[in-house]
Amino acid sequence: MSRNNQKYHDGWTFGVDQEMAYRNSRNRGLFGLGSSPWEAQSHDTGSLSKRFYPDYRSADPRPDYEDREQKREKTVSKKSFRKIFNRFADRTAMQGVGYIKSAKLWYSRALWAFLLLVAIGWMVFHLFYLISQFLELPIQTKISLGFNNLQFPAVTLCNMNAVKWSRLPDTPLDLQEIVAKTDPDQFNPGADVPGKRKKRFVEGFDDFDFDNMSYYDDYYSDYYYVDDIFRGAERDSVFKIESSFRSLYLSMPRDTRIDVGHQIEDMLISCSYNGFKCYAENFTLVNTPEYGNCFTIQSKGFVAKKTGPKSGLTLILYMENDEYLKGLSQGYGMRLQIHDQDTFPLPDEEGIFVSSSYETHVGLRLKDITRVSPSYRDCENGQDFKRQHKVEYSRTVCRIVCEQSVMVRECGCYFHEYKEFYHFSNSPFKNKWCRTQSEISCINKIQREFKSQNRNCNCPNPCREKKYSLFPSSRQWPTEKYSNTLLTGLCERFPLQCFTLTSITDPRLLSLNFLKVTIYYEDLNYEKIEEEPEIATAQFASDVGGAIGLWIGLSVLAIFEVVQFFLELCKYGFHVCKHNSDER
Repeated sequence: MSRNNQKYHDGWTFGVDQEMAYRNSRNRGLFGLGSSPWEAQSHDTGSLSKRFYPDYRSADPRPDYEDREQKREKTVSKKSFRKIFNRFADRTAMQGVGYIKSAKLWYSRALWAFLLLVAIGWMVFHLFYLISQFLELPIQTKISLGFNNLQFPAVTLCNMNAVKWSRLPDTPLDLQEIVAKTDPDQFNPGADVPGKRKKRFVEGFDDFDFDNMSYYDDYYSDYYYVDDIFRGAERDSVFKIESSFRSLYLSMPRDTRIDVGHQIEDMLISCSYNGFKCYAENFTLVNTPEYGNCFTIQSKGFVAKKTGPKSGLTLILYMENDEYLKGLSQGYGMRLQIHDQDTFPLPDEEGIFVSSSYETHVGLRLKDITRVSPSYRDCENGQDFKRQHKVEYSRTVCRIVCEQSVMVRECGCYFHEYKEFYHFSNSPFKNKWCRTQSEISCINKIQREFKSQNRNCNCPNPCREKKYSLFPSSRQWPTEKYSNTLLTGLCERFPLQCFTLTSITDPRLLSLNFLKVTIYYEDLNYEKIEEEPEIATAQFASDVGGAIGLWIGLSVLAIFEVVQFFLELCKYGFHVCKHNSDER
């Protein structure tokens, strides 16, 4: 038992002085020296029992008891908050909190508290900047070089002449009239008249009226002259002729257009890929409004494993120059387009010219473009588009589909220049091209709205795209001897055409009927262009952690210390509010 405190049978605890007084009084009672302190009743200062052992349990509270209790509760509350803060300061890794607790001087504590608040403010600003940058979803472009066996692209070629002269009687009379009016032989009326100047070929077109030959003349007039600078300007005569011819050509049924044009069986002299023969059956026919019959060759088996002309596609063609329409076909040669496989060919917009009487080499270099997923930028994977339209997605084809769909929806028909696309897509609207003047006026209005950007099409870039850079070079071809060799082989295949060619005595004119083109990869190295997020998720998390560590020195786990501190404060505040509510 402690020396300072003793516990007796009655359950009370005494100090040392009280214990000694108790023993003396008890000895007095035992030896007859006086009464026990438990029996004393007349002492001036009160009984010893009340002096030394007051009964606090039965005593009434003093009048100021409630005020003292409220002060005590406030003191306890203050100490409890301080206790929570001190415990947090002892455990946390946050910089500055420990100095606020351990500071002895008030201004030192205030200085550290101010610095901590400033650091927290800058941290919030820094985090806001990082989050705003991340939510903008910026992208960066990475360019690298790859090396692999490369898929050979699709090749589309078109003769520059849309309708053969020998098949002209099978065309509409209006089209024959245009051909007759544009015959260059009739533009020399003053050749034999002394003093009369010969009329130039282009000037002679101004005397003809082509405006009433087709309903589409008004469409072409407004379509190409939207800008105010061309308002009221007179259309070019050559343009009017070409527009009228194109409109009348498209008015014919597809089978007729195909029959009156050049055929690949008649033009193809030789075809080989990587030294292996290819045939006319390997080509797919596409009828275009500008060049008539075009032919596309493509195969998944065409894979380039080597570079150079011997590993590419080589074509030798007979251009049938004697079948050209004199006034409308203004030059010899071929239109060539190189595009990704399964995409719809648009040689008028994306092709190049290849001259006859030349051997042309076209070197290819591939650019493989991969764009980021739609969460960062809008791009089209093309799967739904190909399933619906039977061709690969491209922005050009998407624009065509978008504009023509609006025309079909509002006018009930589409522009007739896209008949072939609707034929290949097997659309239910493929026979609904515009025929009447009211329908053409309707699509003309819509087309003007698209050109003035009052209407827009949502055609994002494809998520995966292949682009081909072309590097053409050419030389004079063939030689006189080789021209005769080609002529001999052609006469064996087409005896009826041999008479026309053998009548040509000028080797130069004979060579204009032939054309050779070789397409190959210059290098199996390809340029790989990839778009990727500039701020990846992992990088963003690292930036946020670095900002928090820079300003207040917290790690990921230390952040949960702050979270726990606020939870304890909330719990304590809830307890105090509930206690005050119960008292009220």
